[in-house]
Order: sequence, then C-alpha cells, then structure tokens
Amino acid sequence: MIPGAGHGPFGDIFDRFAAAAARDGNTVARFEMWESQEDLAEKTETEFETELSAGIEFLQSRGYSTITVVAKSFGGRLALTHIPNTVDRMVLWAPAILFGNHADAPSIAASELANIETPVRILQGDEDEVVSVENAAAIAEHLPNGSMVELAGEDHSFLNDEQRIIEETLAFLSP
Repeated sequence: MIPGAGHGPFGDIFDRFAAAAARDGNTVARFEMWESQEDLAEKTETEFETELSAGIEFLQSRGYSTITVVAKSFGGRLALTHIPNTVDRMVLWAPAILFGNHADAPSIAASELANIETPVRILQGDEDEVVSVENAAAIAEHLPNGSMVELAGEDHSFLNDEQRIIEETLAFLSP
C-alpha cells in the first residue's frame, strides 16, 4: 500500500483494508517513504522510483511472486508513473495525476498510458475536489487493461463508504 501525500498508510481506510485483505488471504505491506511534508518535498522523482523498486524487490526476495499495489492519491501517481509494469496489478484510489500534458501539474499522456500493460482499476469518487471523475475515466480509458469504478457520494478522503471501497479493491485482487 502506498499512501497519499498528507498521511502514511495507517489509520482510517488503510487499517480496515489491510485487515480485510489479510482475512482474504493476502499479505499486506505498507510502504511509507516519508515521515513528514518536509521529507516529501525534498524527494526527487528518481528517489521515489528507486524506493518503490526496492520495495517490490524486497517482497520478491521474500518469495512473493504476485504483487498488487494499492495506492491512494499522490501514491497513485507514483505507482502509475514509476512502477507500472513491475507489478501484477494496481488499484489506484483517486490517483492525483492529470490526464494529458500539463506543464504546471503532474500529468500522464495517452502515449505513456498505452505502454502500461499491467491491469489497473481506478476507484474515483464523484464528489472528489482534487481529481475529477472525467480525469480518472480518461486515464482508465487510455490504459490497455484499465477500468474505473465511480463511487457515488465519495470525495477525495475515501471515508464515506469504506466498505464498498474495500470490496471493490478486494474483488480486483483476485485473479
């Protein structure tokens, strides 16, 4: 699990998802690459990629052959841009990245998405004030193996209907 920028992968939905995934027979590793906003601001894109790759290699060295990434917001951007073809599937909760080419914000172009073969499911709230449903739908549409689930009444915090978020995520984890 890779968190958003404002918090680590603990508390709220992260704890409930980890418990449900473990009950479902999955091993859950929570990946925390920064302790504060200052740490986050100092990291380079190369450092993010190196740390994410090291986390995947660590799991593989422990004998895990199937790796799924569940990532929220900023973590979704990191997963989509840095490790997309090194895992078996990804579930992105409201990934904080714009579709297309945007010089003033993190973005991903259709040509980049076309090269991501990993199955990706995006869960996106229709009341999200950070990332629009239309943006998430465009990303999913341009992924060769992408899909999107629109969550009615959900905002960027993912605290409204946690049970549905967990169920949708677990459903995608099963091969």
